[in-house]
Amino acid sequence: MTPPRVAVLGLWHETNTYGPNPADLAAFEAFELVDGEDVRRHHHGDRSVISGFLAATELDPVPVYSAGAWPSGPAPAATLATLLDRLTAALAADAAEAPFAGVLLNLHGAMVAEGTPDVEALLLRRVRAVVGAVPVAAVLDLHANPSPEFVGACQVVLAYDTYPHVDMWERGREAAALLAEVLGGRALRTTLAKAPLLTCPLAQSTDAEPMRGLLERARARAAAAGCARVSLTPGFAYSDVERAGIGVLVVADAHLAAAAARVANETVADVEAQDFTVHRPGVGAAVREALATPGPVVLADVADNIGGGSPGDGTALLAELLAQGAPDAVVVIADAEVARVAAGIGVGGTITTALGAKADARHGSPVDVTARILGVTDGAYTTAGSWMTGQTFQMGTTVVLQTGGLRIVVTERATPPFHREHLTSVGIDPATVAVIVAKGAVAWRSAFPDAAHAIEVATPGVCPVDVTALPRTTAPARVVA
Repeated sequence: MTPPRVAVLGLWHETNTYGPNPADLAAFEAFELVDGEDVRRHHHGDRSVISGFLAATELDPVPVYSAGAWPSGPAPAATLATLLDRLTAALAADAAEAPFAGVLLNLHGAMVAEGTPDVEALLLRRVRAVVGAVPVAAVLDLHANPSPEFVGACQVVLAYDTYPHVDMWERGREAAALLAEVLGGRALRTTLAKAPLLTCPLAQSTDAEPMRGLLERARARAAAAGCARVSLTPGFAYSDVERAGIGVLVVADAHLAAAAARVANETVADVEAQDFTVHRPGVGAAVREALATPGPVVLADVADNIGGGSPGDGTALLAELLAQGAPDAVVVIADAEVARVAAGIGVGGTITTALGAKADARHGSPVDVTARILGVTDGAYTTAGSWMTGQTFQMGTTVVLQTGGLRIVVTERATPPFHREHLTSVGIDPATVAVIVAKGAVAWRSAFPDAAHAIEVATPGVCPVDVTALPRTTAPARVVA
């Protein structure tokens, strides 16, 4: 029997509505903007959601279109229009060759564009205008902000179970298997409930409380009720939209709708009984502690979390390490102008410049440095790590500067510290460095497992430890299943 033909589509972006750098078309072209068989080639050998989709043997998965960009500020309206027009044109062309029985979607779930606060819901409307009422299964990031409109337009919606995210392939494979069951006649539906709570990513690690216990209890409830699966999306608080908050997604057979609603609502009540409060030291105290602690020590620059949409050019920790005379530390900072100028001077030369804090006024002030240029690379690396294994990433022109005991890796493009190759690609072994500054919240932990000590720092920026520090115009909404 010929397996059902299904479309594989992706549009992935985590939008920090306070982020100064827009997700323009160039950002997608630099990260991922492919269609047809190029989708398969782009994801060959990695552990992404899409490679999980394409591994499905119960289906005939057809790679149609995939676009993604590193987290940043909102996409301009024209960029979103171009992305959706290309997606629907590719989908329509493939559907004209032979109709699709279903659709597999790889989405972040927290994408915002200029004038469009719920990109995922709009995308579903555009997709359904092409393929009609066929079943849809979607995989979301754990930090998704799913809306009732979006979830109601799908049969199956599930999310990553881990943060740091190490189960992306598995969730893609699971969604494909569930879609195959729907196409085989199983009437699955997804129920959504939400708590209007905004939480810092530091409180969302699935290896620690409260998330670990919440997930365990939610799974027990779902299993007892006979539901197919339950996901928690603690959400993305740095997005000023109504759909922000902590979500519960329950996939169950249609005749178990009441049981699924009970599981979702009870899990929301469990969420609201937990304490997600986070307090962390300021910059000066954190650096003093790091310099007094045997390394490697990681200073997590939480508010300049590139994986949360910050510009990656925050200077607070850099300035304090210099002020306290750190004897051995590595800082990565995005500054395209300095990277290009230093590369032009070349290895062995000296540069005097104002470094960093150029994207906005939230991430400190530029730091005056005079430094020797130790290395110049093109910033490309292929990761063997647990996030997007096998994918190639581009930091752009990258230079290594040294001033005193500090080595400063200056990149042309802000790139999250999700991989060890972030440093090894420029000749720095993280295991041998006393202090490493990681511009992230939690996900950096999978890149630097040999850190003897970690200090999460309440730095200034658009991803603050105190999520109430950013001005909101929209209150998150409660959703009762």
